[in-house]
Amino acid sequence: MSNKNNNKKKRLLLLLALVAIVLFLVLRPRSKDEGEQSESKPAGTETPASVGEGEVVILSVNDMHASIDQFPKFAAMVDSLRAVYPDLLLFSAGDNRTGNPVNDQYAPINYPMIELMNRTGFDLCAVGNHEWDANIEAFHNDIERANFPFLCANVFIPSTVDLDIKPFESFEHHGVKMAVIGMIELRHGDIPGTHPDNLKNVSFKRPEVVLPQYKYLRDENDVVILLSHCGLDDDLELAQANPWVDVIIGGHTHTLIDKPSETNGVLITQSESHLKYATLVKLKVKDHKVVEKKATVLNVNEVKDENAEIKRLVDDFNNAPNLNVALAVAKTKFENTEELGCMMTDAIREVSGADFAFQNTGGVRINHLNKGPITIKDVYSIDPFNNEIIMYEMTGAQVKKFIINSYRKNGGFPSFVSGMRYTVGDDGRSVWVDMDGENFSTSKVYKVAISSYLASTVIIESEDEGQSLFKTSEEMIVEFLLKHKEVDYQGVTRTK
Repeated sequence: MSNKNNNKKKRLLLLLALVAIVLFLVLRPRSKDEGEQSESKPAGTETPASVGEGEVVILSVNDMHASIDQFPKFAAMVDSLRAVYPDLLLFSAGDNRTGNPVNDQYAPINYPMIELMNRTGFDLCAVGNHEWDANIEAFHNDIERANFPFLCANVFIPSTVDLDIKPFESFEHHGVKMAVIGMIELRHGDIPGTHPDNLKNVSFKRPEVVLPQYKYLRDENDVVILLSHCGLDDDLELAQANPWVDVIIGGHTHTLIDKPSETNGVLITQSESHLKYATLVKLKVKDHKVVEKKATVLNVNEVKDENAEIKRLVDDFNNAPNLNVALAVAKTKFENTEELGCMMTDAIREVSGADFAFQNTGGVRINHLNKGPITIKDVYSIDPFNNEIIMYEMTGAQVKKFIINSYRKNGGFPSFVSGMRYTVGDDGRSVWVDMDGENFSTSKVYKVAISSYLASTVIIESEDEGQSLFKTSEEMIVEFLLKHKEVDYQGVTRTK
């Protein structure tokens, strides 16, 4: 009897042991090597043959400046490249906006560009100086709407300001670990080139000071890229000082690097502006190192096809009858920014009642305007910034000092002017003024109209604090054109 009981106990224990073994085999965690997908890995993809090995392909653009009419061709280019490179990455080096009233005057501001970038599938974007052109709230809205991160490592944002800008983005791309760092130019008193009022409560540090602080990313990644909106000269200097970076994808200076090459082992690219070109970068990675770098410039205008969905979207955005209202007629073509700047300053001087009006060269955003009707869209293409006009009282001596100070601030370019002609000496310290036969007196007090941007960035040696006229330069141009009906500025030049 006891033997039977013992046998039953043995069989029961054996059965329990078998059940335990089966449960262990079924429920135990399994490694990737045993064929189970990790939760973060998309279904249907294959595990890379070896980590830290493969090819990374990137298409990059910069300084698109709201060139929405180029997007159907550009999207078709992206489609064709993705057919060859399904894992193509798409980067922008900043300045997506400012330059097209259809985008810049849209409600909400910059909605067309963000929507087009989302539809085309951008992965990352550097912060450019013109991303700040509206205000921080508008930039916040851009970031919220975008399906891609904005990167900038040398901006410092307090917790009280709601801007989700990342210094860098690190990720694994089909077995290759990557880090992309963002950086922005600083040339106007250690702030980017935008209206200082748009940068309240945020601060910046020089790119050459900040970038070395991210060298630790080299040890953690197979590929390190700088997505730079610093300009070519700064990119060259950054490459010399930071050979641990693999590639600098650049912007800001609108430079076409038609044959990208390496500087100190760093590949540097830039694709001019306004979506005329894009650059295709191919990186071959082996044993956690980039062993081969190639970059090819592609001409967007040579693309014959258009993405139909993007074309319909662009057509909808362009359907803005209010922007196509004709204000006046240009009897001849505006051939350059000087002629456009003279018309702009004439408008400001006449409408404001000033003796002189000045406009910085960067405030005129197109370099020609065809003969024929001048529309509201044209006005906002010339001047998209909505800067108010400020009136100052200055002595003739102070006017001369203002001319010199603005000349230096403009990087050695004289500001456009109305009410006089002037020449800046080769030394950049002397100026000669001609008022078409009238005497210019250094002691006389003159009324001088300038944009709020100039008032915020150029030293004004006057006791007068200035008075806003509560009108923007665009409003004054519209009023001027409606009054005159016809304009002709061919060959007009007032500065040397």
